[in-house]
Amino acid sequence: MSVWTESVKRGWANLVGPEATRANTTIALTSAVLGTVGAAMWARRSGAGGGSATVMAAMAADLIGGAYVNNTRASVRWYERVGQGEGEHLTFAALHGHPALVAWADHRIGERDNAAIWALSQYGYMMLSTAVIRRSPTHRRSLGLALTAGGLVLDRALGSSTVAPWFAWSYYPKLLMGHAAGSLRPDADIGVAEPRSEV
Repeated sequence: MSVWTESVKRGWANLVGPEATRANTTIALTSAVLGTVGAAMWARRSGAGGGSATVMAAMAADLIGGAYVNNTRASVRWYERVGQGEGEHLTFAALHGHPALVAWADHRIGERDNAAIWALSQYGYMMLSTAVIRRSPTHRRSLGLALTAGGLVLDRALGSSTVAPWFAWSYYPKLLMGHAAGSLRPDADIGVAEPRSEV
């Protein structure tokens, strides 16, 4: 096995969890590819230029693939391992400033006058929800589901994106239901992930 192949496998395991199965990998990559193509096509059909469509496609690969991955047993166990605390989860969430890109793309086609308010509302809700979930570990599952649903309601109230109407449906399940809460996983699934040879 080449050094490059080993490096890619190690990087993938560090991203999705070393216990990820071949099925996990296949579904994650397939959903990311389909999301990328679908997001680009939708953005172009909505009137977005090539640059905006490319940004939406890249974002969809991360969010749509991530919405699946972050709710797998392997990923939940990996991100709940010893040494992964509130700070690490908040940092991960903070890196997801995607609402600004969505608002920018909508504004470019003349569909959003309140771009800054829309982006800050979505991002602020996600960050606050992440903090609430992480500070209430005994209620993480119910909070993850409830706050994900709340994010979808917020998106509807603010006005869903024209260029990326799929945005909230992947953003909140990835970050709140999945990464912050692992809400689809029982407590017995949470623990230190042991490396596997199969990726």
